[in-house]
Amino acid sequence: MRVLRHLLVVLGSLLLLCAGGPAMARPVTDFTAGLAPVASPEPAAAPSPGPRPGGGGDSEGKGHPPCPTTNRTGGTNTAPNPPLDRYYQGDWRLGPAQLPRYGEIGRMLEGYERLDDFRTASSFLDCYWNERTNGWWYPHPDGWVLLNGSPLHSTVQLKAGQKVDLFGSGFGHFLAPAGTPYAERALPPSNLNTLDPAYPNGYHLYEVTEPFLVEAGPIRSWFGQPGYGLQYLTGPSIPQLVAAGNLRPLN
Repeated sequence: MRVLRHLLVVLGSLLLLCAGGPAMARPVTDFTAGLAPVASPEPAAAPSPGPRPGGGGDSEGKGHPPCPTTNRTGGTNTAPNPPLDRYYQGDWRLGPAQLPRYGEIGRMLEGYERLDDFRTASSFLDCYWNERTNGWWYPHPDGWVLLNGSPLHSTVQLKAGQKVDLFGSGFGHFLAPAGTPYAERALPPSNLNTLDPAYPNGYHLYEVTEPFLVEAGPIRSWFGQPGYGLQYLTGPSIPQLVAAGNLRPLN
């Protein structure tokens, strides 16, 4: 029921975004995937959405949630250089040892459990870290919820005055409505690492200054997190949108 409620809320948001609005000021054409996979995606075995990763023990009784093994693609991720945090259990992949409890970021992290129901960090990494590509297993394609095997998203226009944000390097193609809880973004814990002292915990906040098109839809459960927040996939990268005057950094 919780998943259904999340999905209905996201679909309602999409309907509001799609309703009316003038033509966009800067057309986005030739959409490119925000993830740059280095391995071929594994084929689908069953339609989603289904039980979230982290929703119970596995069938072999190993004490950790079932791992998603289909509809995924391997990325390449590198450790922050230089390291600007003390990392959880000394491993940068698991994010900062201490997470904010107060303020804007603290509110978005309320209730967040980086390992979810996994008993150990090693079991979490066994599930979501791809040793072959030296990076995370990401949900394919582009983190969308799958409905009968098809990604659930729609082209919408972000309007001037809307606030959007992201956790990460700030060089990619993904945004979310500002303030979306971290657990609903279904991101790996490493996205909370500080890569630039100007952006603690990798948090970037923007205001839309000129309308532009995005692909919008619900986020699939992944990394042991519930997901089902709303995400925006952009054509140009975030720095390109800033340079073009579509986005204005607020932090």
